[in-house]
Amino acid sequence: MNQAANIMQSLRDLTRLGDDLRKLAKGTPEYEEQEKKMARVREPLPTSILVHYDRRLAQGKLGVAPVHGGVCGACYLTLPSGRLADLRREPRDLNVCDHCGVFIYLPGSEREVAGSSGKLSARPAKTGSKPRGARAKRS
Repeated sequence: MNQAANIMQSLRDLTRLGDDLRKLAKGTPEYEEQEKKMARVREPLPTSILVHYDRRLAQGKLGVAPVHGGVCGACYLTLPSGRLADLRREPRDLNVCDHCGVFIYLPGSEREVAGSSGKLSARPAKTGSKPRGARAKRS
């Protein structure tokens, strides 16, 4: 895996561990062990990435979100086609939502769909229609 893919996987792991930590009571051995796991995951991450991630969490926002059907899982806005193309072309690169700034990724199922058809489309293809720009003949 490349460095960006490792960073994204670590951020996803950190999010999962944080969710699990919130379910535990403070001061318990399980809570302490979970904090240690989080510290180990955070250790190799670049400071700039952690600052961005932590700032979002401090604001009560998600730090990492999946993209489903071209829509950000954090702000629910449609991503620009260029950003979607980047995600499909290089799914292991580190990307952020153009609208809300959350780190975004394509889940495995979305990558498979994008890879098999070449694109994700929310609307069905038209059938039986005239070619674009064609005009009807007048009698």
